[in-house]
Amino acid sequence: MSIFKHDSMNSTRSSARRDRGEATTQLVVITPLLVLLVFLGVQAAVYFHAANVAAAAAAQGAAAASSLSGPSSAIAVAQSTVADLGSHLAHVPTLSVSGGYVSVSVVLSVPRIVPFFPSSVTRTVIEPRERFVPESSR
Repeated sequence: MSIFKHDSMNSTRSSARRDRGEATTQLVVITPLLVLLVFLGVQAAVYFHAANVAAAAAAQGAAAASSLSGPSSAIAVAQSTVADLGSHLAHVPTLSVSGGYVSVSVVLSVPRIVPFFPSSVTRTVIEPRERFVPESSR
């Protein structure tokens, strides 16, 4: 019996020697992957926030441009919406009027944490222009 006991202790010791440093190796491999996943999550959140800000600014600008007062204040409204929401414009918003529609495009710069994400986001909103219809024409 003592022989078997001695052999099992030796096998436990030899397997412990083979496993030495395995936890360190696993940690060295797993840690950069976890950091990369965190950075990807933060970058995606920043990108989608910028996309939502651009969409809101374009919608506000298009609403101002489509009103009866005219498109003169649309660019200023889009710029102030971006400033109020804490983002940075990459370009001045563009306004185009064609037929009975107005279109406002807003381009925002996106801070880059991960190199392969886009550095800007563009959103465009198209709205019909309001028009005055006299009571007799309804």
